Amino acid sequence: MATSDSHLPNSQPLTFRQAAPPGFGDRDNSWAWSMLWWRGALYVGTNRAWSCAQRAATIRGLPGPLGRVLGPILSAAPDPTMRCPDDDQDLPLRAEIWRWTPEDDHWERVYQSPQDVPIPGHPGRFTAREVGYRYMSAFVEPDGTEALYVAGVNARSVFHPVPAPRLLRSTDGAHFAGVPQDPGTFLGELDSFTFRSLVSFRERLFVLTGHLNGSGILLEAADPAAGNDAFRQVSPPGMLFFEIIVFNDHLYLGVHDPQRGYAVVKTDASGDPPYRFTPVVTDGGFCARPRSERPISMHVFAGCLYVGMDRPRTEIIRIAPDDSWDLIVGEPRQTPNGLKTPLSGLDAGFNSWLNGHIWRMQAHEGRLYVGTMNMSPALRRIKLIDPANLGFDLYVSDDGRHFAPVTTCGFGHLLDIGVRTFASTPHGLFLGTANNWQACHIWQGLPADLAALPSREEDERPPTERQVASPRPAPQHLAVEPVAEGLLLYWTPAPNSARYHIWRAVNRDERPRLQTFPRFRRLTGLLRFIRRALPLLGRISRLAREVYLPPLPPRIWTYLPYERVATTTTTSFLDEADPGTDRFVYYVQAEWPDGARSAASSLAVAPPPRPPVTFAEALAHVAAHP
Repeated sequence: MATSDSHLPNSQPLTFRQAAPPGFGDRDNSWAWSMLWWRGALYVGTNRAWSCAQRAATIRGLPGPLGRVLGPILSAAPDPTMRCPDDDQDLPLRAEIWRWTPEDDHWERVYQSPQDVPIPGHPGRFTAREVGYRYMSAFVEPDGTEALYVAGVNARSVFHPVPAPRLLRSTDGAHFAGVPQDPGTFLGELDSFTFRSLVSFRERLFVLTGHLNGSGILLEAADPAAGNDAFRQVSPPGMLFFEIIVFNDHLYLGVHDPQRGYAVVKTDASGDPPYRFTPVVTDGGFCARPRSERPISMHVFAGCLYVGMDRPRTEIIRIAPDDSWDLIVGEPRQTPNGLKTPLSGLDAGFNSWLNGHIWRMQAHEGRLYVGTMNMSPALRRIKLIDPANLGFDLYVSDDGRHFAPVTTCGFGHLLDIGVRTFASTPHGLFLGTANNWQACHIWQGLPADLAALPSREEDERPPTERQVASPRPAPQHLAVEPVAEGLLLYWTPAPNSARYHIWRAVNRDERPRLQTFPRFRRLTGLLRFIRRALPLLGRISRLAREVYLPPLPPRIWTYLPYERVATTTTTSFLDEADPGTDRFVYYVQAEWPDGARSAASSLAVAPPPRPPVTFAEALAHVAAHP
């Protein structure tokens, strides 16, 4: 096989360093909920005391003893040092906005939510105006002013009633104020928990607002600084959206549909509202049930729109400019346009049921980065999940089809449940994490020769469990084929490398084993009871309308730890082991004569979650893609 690096992007692989103290020095900054590079600085909005707030919301929101039972269960802390205030009125809920300036590598808190909302039924006690800042966006206003808008989340889940959520506005990044929301106006009377996605399109600011879990209606304003009645609803009654993005000169929106499964629609936002929304993908991508109900993330990469879903089918689809779509990560399925199989060869959740969201995606220097939300920390106390699954996953792709793991353990912070936000900047790729029990973390990805990390060649742990400080490229496009003797792996070489290390993890369906554990049966029985009770409880409890408890899929795939199974000087390897009823997941790591090692190659799975391609299907594909 000829050596060539023409397929590689010009940029170097990134090595990530911790860019700020955990929680900016405050443990109650649980999530880095929003992030934006604006006017030469990085802005980060936080969410506060997540687990304690969830516990209080459950106890207050559900009737009597049910709330007292479910509150501790839903917020069970795997960290024994976590403590919640004895009195919910003392919850530290004042959300914050932090700013990083690269010239001096300095973080500064530029805004903190006021604590000026009276707590109903408790005269003289007040809670925060915002408990979190969920999204940020720049917008050029009618007079030419460019302003930073920040989507706020109110304390309604814990204390009810409270005023509508606010949109903050700043023109200098140092002074923030809410846009006008006077009583009797559209914004002043919003029946909502949160503002969510903010996008600029055709000289208007579009924003989603609605449920705490994110689903809501679409608003627009040509002059958002005016607030009040400058906003109006432009989506049809009864249609709920979860995410929004500009693509192909349209707004594309992810639809939350519990009955049929998620959908993606588009609109040119013209004419009189409600605007016309054209279906692009419907019926949960025609996946087997239970289907994902909502898209979680959307991002444009290499001229296509990538859409990441929620559990129980945590998949990624890719929408082309002509609105045709491919399955990138997920389970094979029959669709009205024929069989669709995952082009990456990877099953839902990157082969892990525990990856419950494709939470955020970000293009940076010619690569697509994908961060997950991992449910394993919440299940840690059950002691049924292998520790190899703890912490979020981060993947990278050069082509939107082959994905390499950057970390599968949250960069070593095992209770960080997910990558909640990204920002591509001239100073590297930043990501912010969510941690329900401890402080969030901010990571900065830099080219390895700029990261100033010590060399770790002597470290024998899998590269996904540590930082690999090497500017040299990893092997590319790993593939695996079943042959008579076993499983044949082959890959595109890393230029001038001396040898390759083959890493393998067992990917196992744990449902048969878990069903034998009494604690798991009790837990799943409780979840089934709650799901059946939610429609009834929703009539008497505001919280029940916000709870989403997805059913379990037929198979619960999880990982055992990666192990190095071989070293070779060639660009192929024959694995004679038999996965049996399990699956093998592989990646390859290059090593050079000086001992330096690369990061991981793309993943390959055997047997793949798709049927073999027939000759007729191959001919049809060639005819359709000349």
